[in-house]
Amino acid sequence: MPGPSRADIRDVSTGTIPGNTRSNLRTSWSFAVVWNLISTPLLFIIPQEYERNHLAAIGFLFPVIGVGLLTWAVITTLRWRRFGPSRFEMSPATLGGQLSGTIHTRLDNVHSTRVTLKLTCLDRITRGSGDNRDTRENIIWREEYVVPEGQVGLGGLDASIPVRFALPADARETTAVGQSDGIVWVLAAEANVPGVDFKEDFDVPVRRGAATGTVETTRTDGFAPVRAPLSPMDLAASGIHVTPTVEGTQYYFARARNASFASGLTMFTLLWTGALWVQYAVGIPRFFIFVTGAFEILLIVIVLEVWLGVTTVTIGSDSVHRRRDIFGIGSARIIPKRTITRLDLHISMQTTGRSGIPYYELRATLDTGKHKHLGDGIRNKQHAEWLAERMRGEIGLNAS
Repeated sequence: MPGPSRADIRDVSTGTIPGNTRSNLRTSWSFAVVWNLISTPLLFIIPQEYERNHLAAIGFLFPVIGVGLLTWAVITTLRWRRFGPSRFEMSPATLGGQLSGTIHTRLDNVHSTRVTLKLTCLDRITRGSGDNRDTRENIIWREEYVVPEGQVGLGGLDASIPVRFALPADARETTAVGQSDGIVWVLAAEANVPGVDFKEDFDVPVRRGAATGTVETTRTDGFAPVRAPLSPMDLAASGIHVTPTVEGTQYYFARARNASFASGLTMFTLLWTGALWVQYAVGIPRFFIFVTGAFEILLIVIVLEVWLGVTTVTIGSDSVHRRRDIFGIGSARIIPKRTITRLDLHISMQTTGRSGIPYYELRATLDTGKHKHLGDGIRNKQHAEWLAERMRGEIGLNAS
């Protein structure tokens, strides 16, 4: 199905945006069928080859992936049959302004359903061509909130979900045309319900407004739904401890705070280790083994960091002390407060795709232009914003 033209993206002011589940349905079944047609014969070939070469057992991985793809297609089908086509009726969206409108879908028990809305700005990049074509969507910015209870409306079989986001003035406008590279804005709605969960996303056009000369990324008062106030106890539950000490306020980022991310990275490292072992077993040139092994060492270091790494930041009267270590082995740095000019949030890592999870870093900018992080791997953006605001106050960046 051809994508919209550039004129469609730039000139649209109001309109109805269809959800992406229908196109995902076609894609999931097409990919699952093709993959399984190719991989299923391996179930009969591999046992015969295994008697001559035990490495042939690795081939079972492809049918297993095929089962996962079929499961994905079935879940997408069930979601489509239950919730049907969803649409987002939107008003003009401009940077420095707002994205607002209403999502219409079939969603029963709306009065007791918590709907989470996410607005994400993505940079779509494609590398290679043909069978080697690889497309990645990197998260540049995201905001999310839970729709306040009672604001999801119900009229007949149609549930209406109100949407209202403040858009940062310094973000980038939509530039991607269809499936081409460029900036893409995606609105996603999710709700945990009995059976198949509700999930839908919409590609929404965001344009640059006429008056976006000033950089302003904070939400307008009363614009977004009110969030519950945070406390140090809330952060402690996520592995981030804020405590007063003799030296100053200490921010302790505990080990293994992001177990799901660490588990996925560990699994990838194990697969990479298997590939390295296969290269050695079949006797490929040592140069390739060396390159694969060098990347293996890097992966192991990163895995140790996400599982066992600890960061301690202490903000005293004149300086900021930062220490990173693994079981007491690490490095420390003292940063004079007067050299810190800014403290911002930066997405330091993420799981892939538009539905991926961004992890935030508290990035300090020095008067030399260099950057130093004062804590990273923060999954919850509200937690990251709370920490950044408190650190700015203690460093003296809020003073005018």
